[in-house]
Amino acid sequence: MKPILIILACAFLFVGCDKLLGQKEEKPDPKIESHCVMNGYGSGKCSFTNKGGPGSQCIKVTVFKVADMEKTVSSSTICSGSVGTRETKSKAFSIPGVNDLCSESGVAWNKVCAFRVTNDD
Repeated sequence: MKPILIILACAFLFVGCDKLLGQKEEKPDPKIESHCVMNGYGSGKCSFTNKGGPGSQCIKVTVFKVADMEKTVSSSTICSGSVGTRETKSKAFSIPGVNDLCSESGVAWNKVCAFRVTNDD
């Protein structure tokens, strides 16, 4: 008799039925977007914004010379840590060798080099 009452109550209320019947709520997958900025000395910061369910993301930043894309320097892995839904976390990073790779007399570093961010999962 009790199960019938629970089913009827759920049918009329439409709220919390999954809890009463022991069904688990599905959580959305994380959807973390990263945005990074960096200066000509290799110091930078990445922001990780989550538009999905809780989770984390790891990335790598690679600086390359525009005239010779084979000349690169890279960061170590940069991880967001746990990022909740609709939350943003920032992580600082440093890439040694950017100044050496990207310095040209009288030219801004970002005219000589560029950087890309790749997932490191």
